[in-house]
Amino acid sequence: MKFTLSETAISIKRRILLFMFIFISVSAHCNTLLQSDSLQCEPSQKAKKTNIFNRTINYLGKMLEQDPFYVRPHRFNMTLMPQYTYGYDYYRFSAKDKDQSISIIPSSNNKIGLYIGWECFSVGYSVTLNKIQPEFDMEMSFFASRGGIELFYRKRSDGFRISNLKGFTENDMPLTNYNKEFDGLSVSQLGANLLYVFNYKRFSFPAAYSQKTSQRISAGSFILGLSYNKQRFMFDHTAIDPKIESLMLQELKFQNINYIDLSINFGYSYNLVFAKNFLANISVSPAIGYKNTSLKSIYNSKEFISNINFDLISRLALVYNNGKYYAGASIVSHRYSYTEPTISIQNSFGYIKVYAVFNFWRNK
Repeated sequence: MKFTLSETAISIKRRILLFMFIFISVSAHCNTLLQSDSLQCEPSQKAKKTNIFNRTINYLGKMLEQDPFYVRPHRFNMTLMPQYTYGYDYYRFSAKDKDQSISIIPSSNNKIGLYIGWECFSVGYSVTLNKIQPEFDMEMSFFASRGGIELFYRKRSDGFRISNLKGFTENDMPLTNYNKEFDGLSVSQLGANLLYVFNYKRFSFPAAYSQKTSQRISAGSFILGLSYNKQRFMFDHTAIDPKIESLMLQELKFQNINYIDLSINFGYSYNLVFAKNFLANISVSPAIGYKNTSLKSIYNSKEFISNINFDLISRLALVYNNGKYYAGASIVSHRYSYTEPTISIQNSFGYIKVYAVFNFWRNK
């Protein structure tokens, strides 16, 4: 069979066109497969990422979840709370191994305020009801099912008075005729307390102290805490009544004491549901701490001392909570002790709070 040149050219052209058609078809098909694979792969990666995120949230949620038969969660987004706060202090300076001590208290700290809260956060404003107030007095707390944190900072340098004397005599009789006003003391204190609740599934700390849950059945729990406390005392013994100053032992004539206390506390807290919507709480946590101290007195240079001391943190609360309305009172008290070879100090302070809470904007 013979082929002309034109027929051969036409055959080659047809083969080239067929090859191009096949190439374009395969290319288009491959692009379609790649696009479909990319579309399918991208959501799977997003789903994978979403699943990891959801698993993390679910895990954290399970860590914090509580038994609904014992604890009912908070069902509102917003709260409005008026509150009255009474703050108190007590200082006792004693000559160690000597029967002489001075007890000093400041004027009471009375405040009234209004606070609005969203979820775990709240803001508000309070006004003082006394003429003499601390230079600074701040107290914050946050509690969740497994534990919480408390922060406080306090500073004061006026408004003190002598409440009790021991070991000061005049004509062999206890000294009673003296000027009780005393402005020779300046104190500052910075502290933080971390709290862990063991039986968090059935026992709720927020039910008694932060209005975020309600305890339905009585329950208790052991609690473990870590505390940091930094205190500074500046004492001017010449500002005291001359009768007292003349009888004062050298050990009490210190100029300043600074100490840092790191302690661990372990105690027990119990929520008693004694009537429908009523709850009473009591918590006691003894603490053992390591103190690092510097002391300067009029008869020696600055000393640096480290020792072990025992402290105490206690709480009381009585509340009524029907879900929408919450009212109650609470007492939080801290007791710190300091001891060194010549002098010992006891410092107690706390807050008494009376409040009413209105919850609104219910969760869906």
